[in-house]
Amino acid sequence: MTRIELRDLRDDDRDAAYAALRASASTWPRGQVEDRTAFDAWVNDDRVTARAIVDGATVVGLAATLDVNGDREALLAISPETPREAATEALRLLTLAEAERPLYACVAADDDPAHETLARLGFVEHARDGADIVYVLPPTLE
Repeated sequence: MTRIELRDLRDDDRDAAYAALRASASTWPRGQVEDRTAFDAWVNDDRVTARAIVDGATVVGLAATLDVNGDREALLAISPETPREAATEALRLLTLAEAERPLYACVAADDDPAHETLARLGFVEHARDGADIVYVLPPTLE
């Protein structure tokens, strides 16, 4: 059974996080980087909060939140060998760590696993942007 945790992305996590991002089946548009240099620049951007997705002692992916035009957006990339329920758990943990609402996510229209993961956690379709669908996790009433 997997035990998924998130931690702040450390320098020694970057190789594994970059590899997971490149190998991820996810097509989250804002997670696309051309090379390792672009990845490092993206992670170092003040608008990005990057976390390693850890299964046991192994980094299996990257979870991040970033500012996009004044809104907070979530991004998740996980290596294809990792069980699918791990992606759901990682995104759940990310939504707990990122308290700001609304929280958005943008995924390619044909990325069915990402749509299912978002829906399980309460994200709803907000808008369409070309070939992408924008989801939102709205504020909750207290």
